Amino acid sequence: MTGAVTGAGGGLVRPFIITGGRTATSRADLRWESLVEVTGSVVPEPTSEQMAILAEAVTPVSIAELSAHLRLPQAVVAIVVEDLLELDAVRVHQTDPVEIELSALTRMIDRVRSL
Repeated sequence: MTGAVTGAGGGLVRPFIITGGRTATSRADLRWESLVEVTGSVVPEPTSEQMAILAEAVTPVSIAELSAHLRLPQAVVAIVVEDLLELDAVRVHQTDPVEIELSALTRMIDRVRSL
């Protein structure tokens, strides 16, 4: 995570400022396709990035979509989501990674065959 990004507040910030210096989550289950949804719990003094994620995740939304909507790297979004999980402000709906990998592999094989 290098370079400046536009934070949810609109200004340019370095990603390590948003993540408190962390470069990865400690949770293996926070993947780009993981669906995030708010629980309704109140977050005391949320950051602008946390507020933006909570606003977007009223209905389930993937970490990849959050990254695109907020114009933040996926690793940054995953770390902020991890913080929100610790506060019980969001829940994550998981899909079976084997099923996803298998379906992606099947699509790739079909596309290669069509060439």
